[in-house]
Amino acid sequence: MEPQKLRPPIKITIGNKSYELRSNSEHEEELIRKAAKLVTEQIEHRMKKKKGEVNIEEILSMVCLDAMVARLKGDHDLKIIKNEVFKKLDTIQNHFSPSSQN
Repeated sequence: MEPQKLRPPIKITIGNKSYELRSNSEHEEELIRKAAKLVTEQIEHRMKKKKGEVNIEEILSMVCLDAMVARLKGDHDLKIIKNEVFKKLDTIQNHFSPSSQN
């Protein structure tokens, strides 16, 4: 198996700071760019809401908290969906299994 070729670095901006990162795939690069854009939008939104002095650590902490809450909610929702799908599959399988037919 050939070693994976390194992709060229990508440049992203979060807030007003630039970073150079590497991604493992085109899909991951797309996700990184979207995430950076969303974080920047959240920072800008929170900075506009603040009147007077802006504490960037507080803003970043709240942006991170929002992201983690969304992630945990998504994980929870996915678990519920998976359970429902498996229940329905079990029902279908039991309905069509040879032992259930007379």
